[in-house]
Amino acid sequence: MKSLLLSAALAIGLIGVGLSTQPAVAGLSASGPHIVKIQDFAYSPASVTVEAGQTVEWINEDAATHTATAHDGTFRSPNLTKGERFSHTFAKPGTYTYYCTFHRGMRGTVVVK
Repeated sequence: MKSLLLSAALAIGLIGVGLSTQPAVAGLSASGPHIVKIQDFAYSPASVTVEAGQTVEWINEDAATHTATAHDGTFRSPNLTKGERFSHTFAKPGTYTYYCTFHRGMRGTVVVK
């Protein structure tokens, strides 16, 4: 009986492994927005690539307040305290660089294809 259960569990596990067709990529969400975490005074990932019409969501996981502010004025988050989120949908292709208004050394890039 144990052998049968072990075989069934192994078979189910192997089938489950075959269901994923895309590798996990930092910043890429299978459903929903592309996630950029703000932690340790940095954006992670620092660069994310999306298609036009897709959304990027920044989540502040730091104790400090941060922003995500585009150099060209395309987007500007409110002040984000720990646990707060901000999202922006990118309509046009281009490269959008951004920074934190409180910590100018924090920089990131969104590339829109």
